[in-house]
Amino acid sequence: MPYRWDFVTPGLPDAAFHDAPGFSPTPMELRVMLLAHLRPLAHSLVWDVGGGTGALALEIARLMPAGAVHTLERDPDAIALLEQNRRRFGIANLHIHAGAAPDGLALLPPRPDRVLLEVGRPLGDVLVAVWEALQPQGRLVISTASLEGLVDATDTLSQLAALDVQVVQATVHRMQRRGSQAKLAAAEPLFLIAAERP
Repeated sequence: MPYRWDFVTPGLPDAAFHDAPGFSPTPMELRVMLLAHLRPLAHSLVWDVGGGTGALALEIARLMPAGAVHTLERDPDAIALLEQNRRRFGIANLHIHAGAAPDGLALLPPRPDRVLLEVGRPLGDVLVAVWEALQPQGRLVISTASLEGLVDATDTLSQLAALDVQVVQATVHRMQRRGSQAKLAAAEPLFLIAAERP
């Protein structure tokens, strides 16, 4: 039986997703922030490049049942988790493709109007390939935990004459109890870079 989330808001609880050693969902608060910058439309065609556990792709897909999300992931273990989570939530408009960018982008349907690019390293030619595929007035949201990824993304977007470039550093702190003490523990900081294609 699919997992139920009857609320209209995004922000599925982290614990709702299956994970595995080395794979954990993007924290809920960061997913909500990434979604806000992505601004999907009811009928959007979304690329999610580097899908991981699929937490963000599933959030997007459930918000726009008339649209479609296509995720590209190269790690077989992550693909298995993606499929497991897709079935858990009963999401039919999330499509999973095995491959690595930039070559694997050819597996995805052309001309997306929204692209989410999740990177752990400088992205160079991947960003250019994604940008060229993106529809005019389409939105790109990049998430990276590395300073190199941040610098590479902003430099490349500047060369591409991107519009409405926004950069946000987000850190989520959550309360954790240890015995009688409560303290705030930080998740890994994330850089969010959003831009619009002219």
